[in-house]
Amino acid sequence: MKPYIVIPFILLILPLQVLAQSTQDQILPEVVVTPPKVKPHALSVEGKTAAVNNVVIDRDIIENSMAKNLTELLVEQGIAAEAAPTDYDENVVLLRGFATEHLNSEVNGTLLILIDGRRSGVASARQIALQNVERIEIIRGAEMYKYAMSSPGGIINIITKRGGSGAFAGSVQFGGGSYDAWKAGASIGGQVNNFDYSIGYTHSAVGGDYKDGNGKKVYSTKTDGTDNVFVNLGYTVDGNHRIGLDTYYYDVDRAYRPAYIDDEGDPIPPGYTNRKSQIYSVNYEGKSGDKRFSWYAGVNFSKDAYENYSGQKYPREQEVETRQARAELTYHGANFDVSGGLDFVKYDIENSGASNSYYYANTDWPIVLHPTSSSRIFGVYLVGTLRFMNDRLNITGGLRHENSSAKDKAVGDEDWNSYSYFQGLSRDQFPDKRSFNHLSPSLGISYLPVEWLKLRADFTQAWRAPTGRQLFASRRTEGYGAGGDPRLVPELTNAYEVGFDFAADHANLSATYFFDDIKNYIYLNYYTNPSNTSATGGRVMRNAEKRYQAGIEILTSVNLAGLMGYEAFALRPFVNLTHMTKREEILKRGAPYLEGRWWPIVRMPDTVMNYGIAFTHYGWNFNANLNFSYSGLRVPGRANATPTGDYHDQEFGKINVANLSLTKRLWQFPDKSNIDLKININNLFDKVYSYRDRVGTGANDTYPHQGRNYYATLMYNF
Repeated sequence: MKPYIVIPFILLILPLQVLAQSTQDQILPEVVVTPPKVKPHALSVEGKTAAVNNVVIDRDIIENSMAKNLTELLVEQGIAAEAAPTDYDENVVLLRGFATEHLNSEVNGTLLILIDGRRSGVASARQIALQNVERIEIIRGAEMYKYAMSSPGGIINIITKRGGSGAFAGSVQFGGGSYDAWKAGASIGGQVNNFDYSIGYTHSAVGGDYKDGNGKKVYSTKTDGTDNVFVNLGYTVDGNHRIGLDTYYYDVDRAYRPAYIDDEGDPIPPGYTNRKSQIYSVNYEGKSGDKRFSWYAGVNFSKDAYENYSGQKYPREQEVETRQARAELTYHGANFDVSGGLDFVKYDIENSGASNSYYYANTDWPIVLHPTSSSRIFGVYLVGTLRFMNDRLNITGGLRHENSSAKDKAVGDEDWNSYSYFQGLSRDQFPDKRSFNHLSPSLGISYLPVEWLKLRADFTQAWRAPTGRQLFASRRTEGYGAGGDPRLVPELTNAYEVGFDFAADHANLSATYFFDDIKNYIYLNYYTNPSNTSATGGRVMRNAEKRYQAGIEILTSVNLAGLMGYEAFALRPFVNLTHMTKREEILKRGAPYLEGRWWPIVRMPDTVMNYGIAFTHYGWNFNANLNFSYSGLRVPGRANATPTGDYHDQEFGKINVANLSLTKRLWQFPDKSNIDLKININNLFDKVYSYRDRVGTGANDTYPHQGRNYYATLMYNF
C-alpha cells in the first residue's frame, strides 16, 4: 500500500486512541478545538451548536502556510481547486462537487466567496491575497441563508483584519525566490480613541519563465506586476455603534500564459491578461446596551474586469459590476438566538466577445465593451437556534425566500438557429427576460452526550435560478463558447449530512457524511443529436435531470508532544480528507445515446487530501510545516461539459505535491518588535503536474506547474 494512503490512515486512528485518557473536563470550544499555544494545522470545528461541518482556517494556519493567495491556501487545507500555474488564468474552487464560476463572474457559480459576509463580485480565488485576512470560514446549513441559498457545498467567508487595541502596529516584509520572483509589502493597524484602522499594500512580480519538474522551461509564464491594497476603517460611538468603510483593490499587469490546446482541440498561441478587482463597502454595526439585540446594515459596490490577449488583433474583455445591500437584526436570548434580514444584489455584465465574434467581424476598429446581460437577486431570511439541556441539545433552522430575475441586454445577437439543439427556433420565439421565486427550508440538530463529543445531522435545501448569461449568452458577441437557453429552469438541491466532532486536550477529530440530490443542474453540454450521432450540435447551456454528489469528510490532528507530556514544543500530524463516494449525473433518463447515459461529474477529484506534520518549538521561536496535497482522479472539463466517448481515456490526477515551510525568529527587540525569516520549498519532490488537465502535447492537454522552487521572506513586525 502506498505511503500517502498508509500515513493518513494511521493518523486518523490516533485521536480515538487517546479517548480514554481525555474524557475528563473536556468541553467542545466555541471556535477552535486545538489547545492554546499550539498552532493548528488542521481545519478547526466551529461551534458546539452547529448542526453542520462548519470549519475555520485561522490566522495561525495562514501565517504558517506556503500559500500566496486564497486558492493555494485552500489546496493546502484539503479543498479541491483547479489552480493555475500563473496569474493569467482564473482559479476554480470545488467543495463537495460544487464550483465557483470559471469565467470570473460569481453569479454563475454554485460556490460563493464572501469578504466579511458580503458578495465580493470576484469569482477567481486567485485574486484574493492573504496579507490582511484574519481567518476564513466555511459556512453550511441554515447559516448559509444569511447570505444566499445557491451555495450548498458551503460559502467561503473571508474575515479581514481590523485595527487592534494598540495605537500603532504593523509589519514590513520583503521576499524573493526562484525565477526572479519577488514580493514587498507593508501593513499597519491600530486604534486611536474611537477610530480603528487596518491598511495594507503588497507588490509582487515574476521576472522569468519557470521550469517544470523535468527541468524543461515553460515559456511565457512571467508576470510583470501584481498590486494589492486593503483598507478597513471604523469609527465607534458609545462602544456599541461602529461605522465602517472598507475597500479592496487587486490589479494584475501582464500575466503571461504559454501556448496550449483548448477544449475543442485547437492550438491557442501564447497570451497575457490584465485583471483588476475593486470593492468598496460602507457598513454599520450596532448592539443594544444589554447586548440582547445586534444589527447590521451595509452597501457595497464592486467591479471585476479582465482583458485577454492571445494572438488576436483585439483583446477579449469582460467587466462585471456588482451592487449589493444587506441588513440584519439578531436577538440573543437565554435559550435561543434568532436572526432575520434581507439582501439585494445585482450583476451587470459587459463583454467584447472574442476576436472572431459578430462585432469584430463587422468592424475594423477596436470594440468597446457592450452590455450583454444582467441578473438580480432579492432575498429575505429567518434563521435561529433553540438550546436545551444547558446547550447540550440544539436545534437550528431557517427559511429563505428569493426572487431572481435576468434580462438580455444584447437582443438579436444570438445564433440559436445554427444549433441543431434549438431545432430551428429563432430569437423572436424566446423571451428576453425571466423571473423566478422560491422558498427553501433548513433544519438541523446537534447533541452532546458528553462534553467532548458532538453528534449532528442537518437538512438544507438550496436553490439557484439561471443567470442572464446562462439564459441569453451568444457565442458571437460574448466569446462564451456556448449559447444560452431561455428555457432553463432553476436548480434545486436537497443537501443532507450527518457526523460527529471529538475534542480532547491534544487531539481532535471531525467526520461527516454528505449527500446532495440535485435536480435540473445547469451547465455547459456538448449536445449530440440522437438522430445523427456522428454530428456535433455545439455547446449549449442545459439542465441535467439528476445529479448526485456524496462523500465523506475527515478532519483530524494530534499533538504527539502533548500526549507524551512535553510542553516546550508541539509535534502535530494532521489530515484533512474529502472522498467522493458518488459523483454522477444524467441529462434525461430514458433518452437515447449519450442523453440517457449516467456520467461522472467533471472537475471534482474522487479524493482530495491534505496531510503532513507541523513542528513548533516555543523557546526557539521556530515553526516547521511539511505539507502534502493529494488530488485523485478527475475528468477534465473546464466548461463543465459532459465527457464524450470513453471518459476513462480523459481521466487524470493522482497528484501528490509536497511543500515545506520553515519560520525562525532571528531577533527579538525589547519593545516586543521582532524580525522573522520564512523559507518555503514548494514542490519538494519535483513533480510534473496540473490541476486542470493532463500535461502533454495532445488535444485537451495543458502546461504544468513549476518544478521545485524556493522562496525566502524577511519580516519585521512592530
